[in-house]
Amino acid sequence: MKLCDDLHEFSDDLMRFLRQLGVECVKITGQKLMPPKGCGVVPKDDLRALQDRLARHDLTLGVFLLPQGPETQYWNARLGRPDREIEEVCRTIEVCGECGVPVVEWTWSLIDVWGSESGPWARGGAITRRFDYDKVKDVPPEPGCGVGADEMWERLEYFLVRIVPGAERARVRLAFHIQDPPQTPQLKGEARVLSDFAGMKRLIELSPSPANGLNLCQGSLAEQRGADVLGTIRYFGERDRIHHVHFRKVRGSCPRFEEVFIDEGDVNMYEAMKVYHEVGYRYAIMPDHWPTLTGDTPLGLASRAYAHGYIKALMQAVGAKPAGRQSAA
Repeated sequence: MKLCDDLHEFSDDLMRFLRQLGVECVKITGQKLMPPKGCGVVPKDDLRALQDRLARHDLTLGVFLLPQGPETQYWNARLGRPDREIEEVCRTIEVCGECGVPVVEWTWSLIDVWGSESGPWARGGAITRRFDYDKVKDVPPEPGCGVGADEMWERLEYFLVRIVPGAERARVRLAFHIQDPPQTPQLKGEARVLSDFAGMKRLIELSPSPANGLNLCQGSLAEQRGADVLGTIRYFGERDRIHHVHFRKVRGSCPRFEEVFIDEGDVNMYEAMKVYHEVGYRYAIMPDHWPTLTGDTPLGLASRAYAHGYIKALMQAVGAKPAGRQSAA
């Protein structure tokens, strides 16, 4: 597996910082290369230019996230009217394959990560995110954005079975990020059918192709009440359907939870890392949604460093990474 982080800005300083931490590859939000609105097809020349810059810092591009927000690349597909968007998504996946990007991440939600709040609730007053369904359960959907379970699956399947062949041809793995928060049966009028093991399994079974897989966000998974986090990692890992990992922690589960530092919370992260190693996971693994340390930079450099150090130590502890060169005596 490869230590990864989100390249929130394309600066040399951030690239240099990540490499100093031992990061090997990065994830980018494709929208940053698709101005002005994150629509159409990612420009191949721009993607290659970014890869050349990353290479100068001994980094590679490990994950390309398709644009997510309203009115971006495949927004209308989520509304059930795909128009030419599927063709543009397939062409973007093709460009990623031509550039050697191994994984393309995608999501399927109209409200995205919604209903949470941030405040000084983590250890020592660090800023973190928490969710309380009672505070948002009566909020109605935006006009046209309410969708029931059957229609959600119908729209999703129509899209999925048309992009997987393109991913196969491009030799790219797709990584689907489950819904966060996973409050069921609905949140703001949207069916949360992709929030539990059954939904994840059904998604994978919609297309038997090895290209069809998951971004296993451990935080979103742990937010599900009664979730068997380690068992879920093993189930999909043994089937080689985990193509990206968000390695993060929460305390509690729906209807209420809060994000915590990577060294606390409800899941044993050492045991989780052991399972990834045992099933032979070989793609990117990265922190996500970390609590913000006091005095940190806008990009959260100190908070990132803390999370990466912990992840790298776990990788070494389970034998997934060598301990590195030792200083001379």
